[in-house]
Amino acid sequence: MRQLSKKFVILIGISVLSLGIIASIMLAVGSAPLSLQTVLAVLMQQLLGIESSELTTAQQIIVWNIRWQRVALAMIVGSALAVSGACFQTMFKNPLADPFILGVSSGAALGAAVSMITYHTELMILFAFAGALLSLGLVWIFGRQSIHIRSDQQLLLAGIACGAMLNAILSSLMALNSEQIQMIVFWLMGSLSNYVDSLLPIFLIVIVGLTVAMVYARDLDVMAIGDNDAQFLGVDVKKVKLLLLVTATLMTGVCVSVSGIIGFIGLIIPHIVRKMAGPEHLHLLPLSAIYGAIFLLLADGLTRVIPVMSGIPVGVVTALFGSPFFLYVLHSTSRRG
Repeated sequence: MRQLSKKFVILIGISVLSLGIIASIMLAVGSAPLSLQTVLAVLMQQLLGIESSELTTAQQIIVWNIRWQRVALAMIVGSALAVSGACFQTMFKNPLADPFILGVSSGAALGAAVSMITYHTELMILFAFAGALLSLGLVWIFGRQSIHIRSDQQLLLAGIACGAMLNAILSSLMALNSEQIQMIVFWLMGSLSNYVDSLLPIFLIVIVGLTVAMVYARDLDVMAIGDNDAQFLGVDVKKVKLLLLVTATLMTGVCVSVSGIIGFIGLIIPHIVRKMAGPEHLHLLPLSAIYGAIFLLLADGLTRVIPVMSGIPVGVVTALFGSPFFLYVLHSTSRRG
């Protein structure tokens, strides 16, 4: 047990250090490349008040007012989606569960689009959360009805069907509101360029969500072996599931409201982290948050470093990586079955 704890401490330390290095590099790259020394000087001036006479006003604006918001948003969204995916996979007993695949992201996108069409963008987070909760409820109801299909297939099919239905409703709304169609289409592809007035409320919601998930990490470990066994061992399965489903859905809705649909992070990252650190949720959840942030930072970095990919929304990049990974997991699951 001590060896496992020591291994985890080393792994979390290396992961946090890697996240810090990659975030610093992402602050330096872009259309106006900057040195890491310049980036660090700006951060020290803004965070610690240590002024540097070599910094120009333009450099401070680029790093702090533009790139920092994009990098911070990438870390917040990547962490939230990865943790949500890890929770969904355990609660639904489905290795393919993910906010995007289960249709939760589509529901959140529909809610956010409705807020744009009705000119209530100040309530976008609330609309997105309501849409995500609606989608999750539909998946849960219809995915549990048939007794002739395995539960993972039920939920997967229900998620795909609900996602398609909600996307059809969204397409209809876009067709009827052509004035906002261009803005909605670009936003739906997933973008980190939609700078918000303040990242603090979004950050606090994600931190609260991660804290709630960590509090019930042990219960998730027990629920992974089966709901009946977990109930027998003293876990209030209905209470834990309801609380974590609402928490994961809220985090997804918040992310979609500011970044659009960025899929497959919740599918890819928990699988990779389980290979690294095992299935124990006390380790899985914080590492998923870290590597979710790293993954989205790197995906966004590709759109800023590679000229051919400049202008491509980051949601398209994650889908390019996520779709083959989804097929791999599906194939692996089928072989084990």
